Amino acid sequence: MQKKDGNPFDFLIVDDSRFARSSLVKLVEGIGGNVVGEAASGEEALRLHEELHPDLVTMDLSLPDVDGIILVRKMMSVDPHTLIILSSGISHEEVIEEALRAGAEHFISKPLDVEKAVQIIEWVMRTSGR
Repeated sequence: MQKKDGNPFDFLIVDDSRFARSSLVKLVEGIGGNVVGEAASGEEALRLHEELHPDLVTMDLSLPDVDGIILVRKMMSVDPHTLIILSSGISHEEVIEEALRAGAEHFISKPLDVEKAVQIIEWVMRTSGR
């Protein structure tokens, strides 16, 4: 899926698990996305977000150095147009609602159901207006 200007969506993949990052990179590239960066920590994610200005960030809610919801707020303060999809093995309703209030677009439960993840990512891209 491409943006209105014909270019692919640029993605930043954030997860402290190398396996999870690798899986998401394959998934994103499989649907035509362009992975511009990968981060294993919140600090690295924030730096790459400011440097690369991705269209869409997929981010683990539980990072070793920062809570994902705090990181969503920081990214949104830098660029309120960033699309963020959080993922986590913890799918408590209150946590998901707080993440959405912080600015996340959607939530993907772990372990990753590839088909459902693709549907969510494509929905976010399609409804973004980009």
